[in-house]
Amino acid sequence: MITVSISSSQSYAETDAKFTKSEGNNIENNPITKNILKNIEIARKEFAAIKEKEKKEDEYQKHINEQRKVAQASLDEAVSRMSETYEEFTPRNAFARYVSGFNATHQGIYWDQFEYLNAKITLAKDARDTVLKNGGTYFDAMKEYSMYAKMTKVEMLNVIKDLNVKHNFTDRKTQSYFDVNGKLPRVENDLNAPCYNCESNITKVKVTVTETSPITAEKLKPISQSDQIVNLKNKISAIQNDFVNSKNIIEQKKMVHDMNNILKQIQELSNS
Repeated sequence: MITVSISSSQSYAETDAKFTKSEGNNIENNPITKNILKNIEIARKEFAAIKEKEKKEDEYQKHINEQRKVAQASLDEAVSRMSETYEEFTPRNAFARYVSGFNATHQGIYWDQFEYLNAKITLAKDARDTVLKNGGTYFDAMKEYSMYAKMTKVEMLNVIKDLNVKHNFTDRKTQSYFDVNGKLPRVENDLNAPCYNCESNITKVKVTVTETSPITAEKLKPISQSDQIVNLKNKISAIQNDFVNSKNIIEQKKMVHDMNNILKQIQELSNS
């Protein structure tokens, strides 16, 4: 920027060798001086226009910010009213009403199932929202959600098995009669059904039109699973217990990755 100082009575024009003094009406008659004055006036008006524009933009932005605050306050108030109105319909409260219909002895196992699933859904929502916040697509966000929220059959059965043992509805020996898919050996005739976890011989009676004959029920041996699968299931049980008790999202995400890898190994070993 070039700054030129000019008084009302005189001015000085710089040349290569010296200053030339201009006085009185010479200023108006000097083309160089007139051009300088003209440019100064143009610059002054442009500067004033810029400042005026900045002032209007600042005022507009201030107005927008105030409107946003009003809108956010209104939204928060509406959400608060809605939360109070639909408080009884939240997942936890709705489940509480459902569980209240069961015998108190069984409510604990239902709540533990809820807590496990709720922990997975909460983690999945956080993963989804993180993708969206970082500019990811909705498709990528839901893909991330599914990775943390999904539950394979093997995972579900392992949770149910451990919770049944925890709440004393069964023991690990009884659970050993179930295969990897949670099924007991099938028989077409109930009379041929084996006795699970029997300590003594059980006698059944077969009754026909002509005779009644005793049948000794076979004692079923626990289903044999490889030590590798048993060890992997024990690892899953330990991780699942830590997962529910943890409040650290980063740790929980790592646990889910570890569980998914172990479940994949179990499935591959079961199919081999």
